[in-house]
Amino acid sequence: MRWGLFPDTGNCRLRWQHSFHPDRDFEVMIHKMLHQGMKLYQRVEINDIESLAFSVSCRLTAKSESDSLFAAAAVCLEFLDNSDSVLGETRIYVATRGCDWQNSPRLHLIPAPDSFHWYDYHFFLRDELESLPGVQPELVKAVQVGLLGFVLGNC
Repeated sequence: MRWGLFPDTGNCRLRWQHSFHPDRDFEVMIHKMLHQGMKLYQRVEINDIESLAFSVSCRLTAKSESDSLFAAAAVCLEFLDNSDSVLGETRIYVATRGCDWQNSPRLHLIPAPDSFHWYDYHFFLRDELESLPGVQPELVKAVQVGLLGFVLGNC
């Protein structure tokens, strides 16, 4: 796992513990303040996208102290080519008002219903690529799963 490419503003906390959700495994929390973002991610090479599935259980929260700025939290699934360039991305997310993220041929947004409950998401990668018409499935050689905390501006 590695931190993402955002500049380190020194205002980020990473917590790894098992008490966030009442189950037997561990959970991760990123708490991002001030501007820019922080992403914790892991890259996984794949040989055959046909039968691979993705599943995650998450509770996402985002808040900003100003209506002119937005904050967002997301679980990201990036589809990479053989040179690790991002071909497309799916984000399960929650954001405050003013979020300028939009669906596109290379970005599929799945809004979380609320910030209060844990939700389970499960889909096959091949099926998800149908939501990303700008991505050629045969070019996908790896996926990168990440947890993103993002703030636009200076909250």
